[in-house]
Amino acid sequence: MTPPTRRSILTAGGLALATIPLGGLTAAQAAARPRPAAAATLDVISDVQGDLADLGRALDNLAALGRSDALVIAGDLVAQGTQAQYEDLYGTLADHSHPDRVLAALGNHEQYNADPFDTQVKRFLQYTGMPDVYSQTTAAGLPLLFIGTTAPAVNGTSPPFVTLGASQLDWLDGALAAHADQPHVLVFSHHVLPGTVSGTTGPDAARFYDQDFVDETELLTILGRHPNVVFFSGHTHWDLNRDDWAAKKVVEGGDPAGFTVVNTGFIQTMFGPDGNGGEEALSGAESQGLRLLVGEGGELTVESRDFRRDKLIRSLTL
Repeated sequence: MTPPTRRSILTAGGLALATIPLGGLTAAQAAARPRPAAAATLDVISDVQGDLADLGRALDNLAALGRSDALVIAGDLVAQGTQAQYEDLYGTLADHSHPDRVLAALGNHEQYNADPFDTQVKRFLQYTGMPDVYSQTTAAGLPLLFIGTTAPAVNGTSPPFVTLGASQLDWLDGALAAHADQPHVLVFSHHVLPGTVSGTTGPDAARFYDQDFVDETELLTILGRHPNVVFFSGHTHWDLNRDDWAAKKVVEGGDPAGFTVVNTGFIQTMFGPDGNGGEEALSGAESQGLRLLVGEGGELTVESRDFRRDKLIRSLTL
């Protein structure tokens, strides 16, 4: 864990927040230790956005590590959310070995077309088989919760993108309370929490990533009460080589241990800081994601993977 002296403090919706980058082990450090024994595994990717060649490479890389219990795509499965793009996506999945279970969170790119919001959501649910934009299931012996917007983006293709709403927030609060005895509860969101992982925190952060959620104060308050939460988010496309690819988030009034937040990487195009409080595309050739190892004793190891080079980037055991 990064020493607390590197802690950054910020305010979101009146809440005082503390963020501690976790870093984890580099590939060289991880290689010097025995790899954690896994009773089950999960694969997590995000931000495909039509890059089917890199998706195929990612699936092949992950399959070579051994078959996982499930594949989670944390949003932006497609570029504009058309039927043809979903067909192409699932055609690519069919052409490559992957887990039988494919789970998904709703992203903003699923809504980048002229159809009504209800039609966009219906198409997402039809192709993914998810029961709703927010739901829970179990995989690899752990509870998995998915959250997503229940209303169209307020400003179209500009943030904020997500309105959770009172019903979803109440559901999330109850679901997390019901799983308080679990070692970990995995929460999947396409969109990012302010001041957490790469792109949202530090002196080179892109300032617009502090406003993805309309009801971010309520969301952070709920998450902050549950130190067993591991919150996975995509959307930024920032490099998993960074120390802030994973972090502890402590919320004022919440559990002082905080909860964990992890960047899921990207399939389509790496972005990074532009030096002016924004971001810029760095490379269309890069592609990164995660493999999660669940141990017999409940320990969870998150491995970030470089799909272009087929290698481990970092390893973090929680």
